[in-house]
Amino acid sequence: MPKSTRNRSAGRVRRGRGTTSTVETIIRPSQSLPVIIALSIWRWRWEIACLTALAVVYYHLTTPDGWEFEPVPALLLMAAPVPVVLAIRPVRRFLRNRVWCVITRHRIRACLTEMRTLNYSGNLPFIIGCFSTKTGEAVWLWMRPGLSAEDLENKAETIASACWARKALIGRTDRNAALIRVDIDRRDPLAKTHITSPLLDDTSGMPEAAVADDALLAFITPESASSEPIAEAPARADTNAGRTKTSKTKTTAAVNDSQTVILGTNGEDVSDYV
Repeated sequence: MPKSTRNRSAGRVRRGRGTTSTVETIIRPSQSLPVIIALSIWRWRWEIACLTALAVVYYHLTTPDGWEFEPVPALLLMAAPVPVVLAIRPVRRFLRNRVWCVITRHRIRACLTEMRTLNYSGNLPFIIGCFSTKTGEAVWLWMRPGLSAEDLENKAETIASACWARKALIGRTDRNAALIRVDIDRRDPLAKTHITSPLLDDTSGMPEAAVADDALLAFITPESASSEPIAEAPARADTNAGRTKTSKTKTTAAVNDSQTVILGTNGEDVSDYV
């Protein structure tokens, strides 16, 4: 086979009926190097601050200008305050909230990247900040030109899954359509709270069997209904018609052949309904 014919046959692509080709174009924003460095520092500011603080403390513990500890005792001395800090509840809660805020901010950005929530220039929504709440975190987003709250509609479950949360709520402010708030719900503050009712004070000393019985049924039993006399309202004079009339009783009961009959206001037998 000639060389030219072999090259042409090798360059051909054989496609069947089930063969499909997908072309996806991802536009990257054209940013200068100083802008990329500044955005990276802003994105990883908490990690950079913690690593810098640990490096400075380790340097002062191991250098001759400092305490001149060996590396292993220096690391143990640096790790000694951790149990003390975790034992204090307010400090432990503050550290937990800050760690979740940092994780949520990174997960939100990764989720927006995977959902392709970007404009035609390839810019993602700018994450202003992440603040802790009683149920989780609140992330504030600034939508770039070309983006709006409609780009995040029906994406709450995807964001909640990316942030490892129970659910997420997306809303926009009334003053500015570009300012979006994403509420990440991680925990229920009332889940482990025992709520006591003051209405239970009257039945606190009663046995469980007495509390379980319906108090209303105890008043409408046949024994109590038959023992009560029929009450009639006194007659009063009608000034307009010049005659007297008797008001109807609300509920009356009569005994007939050892069987209780409960009568309604119009004299109808309502024993089957009680």
